[in-house]
Amino acid sequence: MSNSVLIKVSGAFLGRDLRYVEGPVIIEVTDEGIIGSISTSYSSVLKSSKEFDLRGYVALSPLANLHVHMLDYAILESGWELDIDSLVGEPYGLKYVLLKKLDRGILKQTIQKARWLNWAHGIGIIAEFRELGLEGLIVDSDIRVNGHLILAMPYSHGVESVKEIRELIKFSDGIGISSPLYFSRSILESLIKICKEKGKYVVAHIAETQETYNEGDLSYLISVGAADVIVHGTYLKNEDIELLKDSGTALIICPRANMWFSGKLPPLKELYESGIQVGIGTDNMGWIKPDLWRDMELIFTLLRNQGVADPKWVLRACTIAAEIFGIKNYINEGAPANLLLLNSEHLGIEAVRNKWLAVIKRGGAEAVGALIVGGEPRYCSGKGETLCNNLRYFFSRR
Repeated sequence: MSNSVLIKVSGAFLGRDLRYVEGPVIIEVTDEGIIGSISTSYSSVLKSSKEFDLRGYVALSPLANLHVHMLDYAILESGWELDIDSLVGEPYGLKYVLLKKLDRGILKQTIQKARWLNWAHGIGIIAEFRELGLEGLIVDSDIRVNGHLILAMPYSHGVESVKEIRELIKFSDGIGISSPLYFSRSILESLIKICKEKGKYVVAHIAETQETYNEGDLSYLISVGAADVIVHGTYLKNEDIELLKDSGTALIICPRANMWFSGKLPPLKELYESGIQVGIGTDNMGWIKPDLWRDMELIFTLLRNQGVADPKWVLRACTIAAEIFGIKNYINEGAPANLLLLNSEHLGIEAVRNKWLAVIKRGGAEAVGALIVGGEPRYCSGKGETLCNNLRYFFSRR
């Protein structure tokens, strides 16, 4: 136990079902970055030389931003008046023209700033679509951290892309496809096969616009070999959702981004009723703030007005859904020490009956006291600073 840290909080959302437990709750973090034990009483926990009283905070799984483009944070609000294809369409949209002009140093700084902004909003798990091919992957190869997955976007779409993909997956967690329609059938088949053989993810934008949906992007992708995950699904119909369910394909939705770029939302009620696995992303950081709190409240409000009142489903889609990428992002003994400590007063958690509703409607960056991923501090404020400083020292001695 001398190699553990004990964190005492006022309450915690535990397990995959986010069961709320009134505090004090004592969470043991081992020097391996694992949750050793969870208790509501010191009688079952041995004393440790490292104890931190964070009562006044509740513990939640870190938020998971499962689809984000971070490099375009370097060109903040550029071309905001343009339509989606003119702005972010690959490869001739303004975004790509501007990104190609930036040197490696600026791109690296952009990733650092963008990552920090996600952390400041309580986002501990990030799945990023990375532009600029191999060059885009190199810029931050020396500052990669646990919890930040990178899906490389192929720079080329022709025959040469197969060779490129073999290189990209050496430095990434998989491939991010702007649209399967950019690739011939044989190349798309090869892309999927290469990734599967190496245990890498294949993730594709699908039905983001009416045009790509009408051109059959989903049916085309399924016909050559399903991706592990699709993103957006803004224009999906019931039969498409059933197809995803039957194939076991997860969907990541980006409601605020879809509203900004096309003025349309994904079919939220249909997705909820289907039972398919849903995650949430914020999409392009150049135009959409990476604030999942806004997306959660928007999703819940819209579902409520469609007769669905299930705040836990929304909260799970923004936390536990990290399992889409194989990440155990829940507070449980033996799981990675992924913890988001939120100010209980900001949430009004003690007064409200529905604790999950309180998090969704009243949570925000201002409530974040500490963000810990794999036992390592990412962001801290207020009382959380003392905890994080000690955790840094604690882990530096391993």
